Amino acid sequence: MKSHKIFALIILQSLIPLFLKGADPEIKTWEVFEITLKSTAQAQNPYVEFLKTGDQPFLTATFTGTDGRSQGKIIKVPGFWEGENTWKIRFTPPIDGTWKYETVSQDRKMNRKKGSITVSGWTEEEKNINPARRGFMVVNGSDPRKGRYFTYTDGTPVLWIADTWWDWTNSRIRFGSFKKLADTRAEQGYNIGQLFFAGNGWGRESSLLDPSFREPKLEQIRKIEEMIRYANSKGITVWIHAWWSRENIDKSIGDENITRWWRYVVHRLHAFNVIWVLAGEYNMNNYGGFPLSFWNRVGDIIKDEDPYDRITGAHPTPPMWSGGAEAPQWSTAEAVHNQKWLDYNQSQTGHARWCNELIPEIISRAYRMAPAKPAVVTEPWYEFIEGNPTAMDIRFAAWSSVMSGAAGHTYGGGHTWRVHLPERPTGIGSWPMDTSLSVNTLIYPGAVSVGFMGKYLRKLEWWKLEPHPELVLENPSPFCLADPGNEYLFYLRYGGSIKVDLSSQKPSDEFEYRWTDLVNSLDSRSGKIKGGSVVEIKCPEDYPGVVNFKDWVLHLKKM
Repeated sequence: MKSHKIFALIILQSLIPLFLKGADPEIKTWEVFEITLKSTAQAQNPYVEFLKTGDQPFLTATFTGTDGRSQGKIIKVPGFWEGENTWKIRFTPPIDGTWKYETVSQDRKMNRKKGSITVSGWTEEEKNINPARRGFMVVNGSDPRKGRYFTYTDGTPVLWIADTWWDWTNSRIRFGSFKKLADTRAEQGYNIGQLFFAGNGWGRESSLLDPSFREPKLEQIRKIEEMIRYANSKGITVWIHAWWSRENIDKSIGDENITRWWRYVVHRLHAFNVIWVLAGEYNMNNYGGFPLSFWNRVGDIIKDEDPYDRITGAHPTPPMWSGGAEAPQWSTAEAVHNQKWLDYNQSQTGHARWCNELIPEIISRAYRMAPAKPAVVTEPWYEFIEGNPTAMDIRFAAWSSVMSGAAGHTYGGGHTWRVHLPERPTGIGSWPMDTSLSVNTLIYPGAVSVGFMGKYLRKLEWWKLEPHPELVLENPSPFCLADPGNEYLFYLRYGGSIKVDLSSQKPSDEFEYRWTDLVNSLDSRSGKIKGGSVVEIKCPEDYPGVVNFKDWVLHLKKM
């Protein structure tokens, strides 16, 4: 019997090439298709010699749609060096149909290679399971509220709920640890992971270039790419941050090394569901020794190299840090808002209560800028030791930001961004972090609360609601999103009651309301009220009946 099985296996293996020879590879939209080629060109360092400033990519492929919805569509993608004489091309098809491709290269062995792929679409149910199957993140380009929020390529609104994964490129991190991170965050309601993919990470173990910045650490890069693939499979878009700005990097790294790495990163990762971030701790004046014109040029290079023109931003340094002192800016809106490469504004508020309290003002200021661009706090006050800051502080940052017009919010947890794991314990350092491995900010109250905010808002048509602080009557929390006369969402930081002016509505108009307890992430009291007057709605719990106050959300909608 065993000999029969072996014989059958040999026959099957011999037939596989026959089946594949005449059949196009079949993939789904927004999946990554990869071509591997071998070059004849000899170079001492292909990464440097074939990515010289101003040169066209050494290898490209043009994909042309030939039938179905893809017919007539043309996308040209760059290839990248993958070590020794190996080169790769990656392509993600945005539309179903048949796509034919042909390569172009100065290397005759890689030139004019042809092929085709067959692409099918996802069902709506499959897209709901993994929203990343709807395409890349873009800025909403249609009315109403043009430029105020993100959508996927298919037009579905995307609420930004992110986590800071700064140092997860460290070579000691096991894939199983990352898998737990992505699984947990996806289940909690997060859809973006903010990841360093840095040429100069936090130490050599986290850097993806060698100390000369002329040799990519390919084995480590491949490991991080598998993390990105896995995150995408869980519906998480990955925020790619290719440089960490430090003082005098104009001398220690230099213009050419910075721009070369960015070109290489775009060539490698453009087919994944990612977002580009120009640099981190980015002082938009002279931090790192470079003038603003240099960073604007880098932004233009990223846009030129990316065949999919995905959204690009920058991660600024706040005035509270020494690196930002010479160029005070609380968000990119204050320095580079009108640059063509900038698609959305980011803010780093810093790590103290007084900075946390500034969030509504910072977001409101960015919201007033023209033209309209989405704004997000991408580094708020971190949750380090449980209770400092409190989960209520974390919720204030998240809810006040969104209620002031932000397109979402980012959470930061000490154990997570520092990657405090058994295989890579970090120590205390200057941060007030609990170093016990028995606790983890993956499940701290603030982390759960931010994820819950995402799940809560996604049940509403949140993208249709505008900030209306003037509609808050007799409550110290001036936070309201509304489509006046139809729908209202109030965030009450200290509970209490809220008065809603419905005097312009008919007395016969009926509204349904619902309170949500943010401490426990639970719906509470609901009811109905009539229009035609100013109506007061009292919080389900209040002093002195309940001594410990809570923060609440009130949703009110016309029936």
